[in-house]
Amino acid sequence: MIHSTLSRANLDRKLDEAEPHLIPVLEAVRDHKVGLLFVGQSSEAFRLPVDRERSAITIIGDDLHEALGPAGFHMPSIRRIIRASQTFAVVSCAALEPLYDAMAFAASTARRNALLIETQPKFEVEWVELIRKLVPGRPLTIATVKGSEGNA
Repeated sequence: MIHSTLSRANLDRKLDEAEPHLIPVLEAVRDHKVGLLFVGQSSEAFRLPVDRERSAITIIGDDLHEALGPAGFHMPSIRRIIRASQTFAVVSCAALEPLYDAMAFAASTARRNALLIETQPKFEVEWVELIRKLVPGRPLTIATVKGSEGNA
């Protein structure tokens, strides 16, 4: 978990090195007391620290050389993070900067926990269905590859 308590200079360096789509997310951490949790493919448990005064952005990285879908992660932790989030994005295409900016806005201005899942088209539907099942009706944006078989 990255907290804004990291030095401003350290976050400024990260911003200089970051991919353009991650800049709004890191700015939210630096400037608005937003937490950031990156979750890589692993069956290990994880959770957001309890801090009612801090909203957070969680990025699930299921888009490495091989996507694994929800089954590639610790399912109780996945369910817990979905239930703790208020706004969602599932990205199965190239990173879209406006989408990351929207997630950063939700966390920094609306003070809502945002969950962003980076995956590949073949697991897009599984992620979307899991979110819709656990938290029906919550805002969900899907960024997909045009003509993809995985379109939800």
